[in-house]
Amino acid sequence: MELVAIDLAPDQIVRWLLDEDRRDAFDLLVSATRSYQVGALSEEERANLDDTEDGELGEISEVGYLEVRPRREPHRWVLRVRVEDDIGPRLPVDEPVPESEEDIDLPTFFEEFIAPNRGIADVSAEVEGSTGKVGLNHILREMTTDWHKRKGRHKASRHSEHRG
Repeated sequence: MELVAIDLAPDQIVRWLLDEDRRDAFDLLVSATRSYQVGALSEEERANLDDTEDGELGEISEVGYLEVRPRREPHRWVLRVRVEDDIGPRLPVDEPVPESEEDIDLPTFFEEFIAPNRGIADVSAEVEGSTGKVGLNHILREMTTDWHKRKGRHKASRHSEHRG
């Protein structure tokens, strides 16, 4: 698989996918997950703490991960959106963080990670061969088409036909 740079905003991708008719028309598999990562505090955060708190605290991040693939040939290409949001420091006595990934639906992914514009988002894709590139590029072109303007022009032309 070849890694491909994607210059498309995560919200544009997810908003396009939320239209179930489009998703079904392109026969796409869409999966989303939410997970948590616990890591060490940054040096800056450690400097602001006293010695007793320092050893107990950890940094927690919430990660949203979305994958889109063609249903019929899922190995041809995959489009990924990853959003990581630092929630902040936490104590070991705080509520435990789920250790495994949790499957979430597309509207939940949108509401939790895209709509509030949280964290750092990354969009990437992998393709297999020229057929994979063609398929991915077709979807990306559709995602960048302004359907509202296209529909508006279509309606306007119909109205003008009826008047004359």
